[in-house]
Amino acid sequence: MSLVISLVLLGLGIGQRTFWAPPETIVSQLEQSTDAQLIVISGETMDQHDGRQTVTITDDGPVTAVVGRDHDVLGWVGDAEHAVAQLGEADALTLDEVSGADDPLPSLLGSDMWIEEHEGDGRVQFAIDLPVGFSMAIQGEPGAAAPADVRVEWPFDAKTPLFGPLITAGLVFLALALVLFLLALRRHRRSRGPQRRSHRELSRAERRALARDARAGLPLPERAVRPSDPAIEPTDRSADAPTDRSADAPVDEAAPAQEPPAEGAPERGEGRAPRAASPARRRLGIVALPALAAIALTGCGPQYWPGGEPSATETVPTPTSIEETLPPVALTEQQFSRVLEDTREVVAQADADRDLGLAERRTAGPVLDARRTNYEVRGESDEIEPLLGIPDGEVQLLLPQQTETWPRTVMAVVAWEDSARAQSTLVFRQTDAREPYRLVYQATLASGVQVPAVASPTIGAASLPGDTPLLQRRPDEVTMAYADVLINGEDSEYASWFQEEGDALREQIGKAWKDEQRAKPEYELTDLEWFADEDEQAPLMLVTNEGGALLATSFTETQRTTPAEEGVEVEAQAGPAILAGVESSTRGIEQTYQIQVLFAVPPADAPEGAQIQVVGFAQSLLDAREVG
Repeated sequence: MSLVISLVLLGLGIGQRTFWAPPETIVSQLEQSTDAQLIVISGETMDQHDGRQTVTITDDGPVTAVVGRDHDVLGWVGDAEHAVAQLGEADALTLDEVSGADDPLPSLLGSDMWIEEHEGDGRVQFAIDLPVGFSMAIQGEPGAAAPADVRVEWPFDAKTPLFGPLITAGLVFLALALVLFLLALRRHRRSRGPQRRSHRELSRAERRALARDARAGLPLPERAVRPSDPAIEPTDRSADAPTDRSADAPVDEAAPAQEPPAEGAPERGEGRAPRAASPARRRLGIVALPALAAIALTGCGPQYWPGGEPSATETVPTPTSIEETLPPVALTEQQFSRVLEDTREVVAQADADRDLGLAERRTAGPVLDARRTNYEVRGESDEIEPLLGIPDGEVQLLLPQQTETWPRTVMAVVAWEDSARAQSTLVFRQTDAREPYRLVYQATLASGVQVPAVASPTIGAASLPGDTPLLQRRPDEVTMAYADVLINGEDSEYASWFQEEGDALREQIGKAWKDEQRAKPEYELTDLEWFADEDEQAPLMLVTNEGGALLATSFTETQRTTPAEEGVEVEAQAGPAILAGVESSTRGIEQTYQIQVLFAVPPADAPEGAQIQVVGFAQSLLDAREVG
């Protein structure tokens, strides 16, 4: 009966994991269509079931799915009409419509903010583990309704709480059946008694004859008398004459003693084969096997036992590091690597082809203005050198802005593979969520100048408004104050604001250099004047660890050369001559240069004597024209 019960229990337990096992996946299918152009699925929705998700999207035309941080995805969506997917009853995907503008949306592909991009024609399938804080946006043909066939699958770790008890009980009953079987077998063997033949007892006359022969000293028989011998068959070993040492059979002292074993012969008990396992051991092993299996099952996962599922408790997450208490960074290191690599390729191709339209994809502001002029003059003369390209080395410093809104700023220091070349500071700006990051400022680091310490790329830095009181000088006053110092030198009212030591830009185009130009013989009959003007691009800044700021800005400086006497002609250099349309003029030539500067501005509570320092700079021809 125990064996039958064990077989039934084992069969039911195995059936829990085979015939009656639940499905291996949880499937959620979108069961409604939408007129919205986008479907957004949040990480909270995707994480309602454990495991890596498999997403399948089917449509009649192109299909696109992108993954990004929540604020990036929602920033890209903006005020456009879209649908938010949720898990409803029976794990079906339902849509909550969010009203908004129904203007045709551009393609999701190509944004600098996405972590992943998936595209296909008619069908897209991919596996993803979408964490909380990230979202997925789905789009069909740009401008058309989003795909209506969206399927999400999760792996399902089937819970079979009866499997453990059934298998354990089955093994226990199997062990009990084996024990009962072994006990019954032992009892059966004992009840049968010994299986040897019965031997005839020696007669009285035979015993006397043997005793008489022994007293007379007659030799023993050639072979030992065996109990089975027909002549002598003793029934009692104690009555066996040859072995009996009683008074009736004295010991023959003349009998030869037993010889010791020959030298080298094995001692008694040596050289025997290993003894086989006893029947008791074998019986114990047979019984212990199911018992050990039952014990091992008690260590199985909680999904095999009733009540093994951990209780769900509502917990409020608390920040564990400074990164979790601050606004997120504008972009991650991985995202910046893609931005930088694409900028290198685009700018290199645009510079080679003098393609301003291509350059606009990755440059803006002062950087784009300088290239516009450079492409123009290079188209007229092969002697004009192209502008400095994007460094091809490693990123030495990355400082993204802490923000969830737009516009966004990112600063970086990038080296060249040729270590002899000075590093460049690159400042990128993203004006809105659907625009790429564009290079706005590019300056060469000054020799011997140390960049102030900044936060790590995972923490980032805050930006400050132009009229902030947290810095030693207002950022919107720094630019033109420094421009005045370049023209007037120590006579400038702002000269005390800026550190002169290590200022390579002041050495190159400052007042001392300007005075040297006026003293040259070629300018003896001309008048040289310089004046500065503000640039259209607003300064960009990020805070340093000491509370100061790195301030990237630009301004224009114009050199006006006019005749000092009537009849004197002013000659223009190659680049300005092309832009002005004349090689010489009796009225004079004006040459406008763009000057980009990266300043390190001390905080408002800096020690007395702290000054603004020039960290890097760049200069390029922007325009030229004939006076008047």
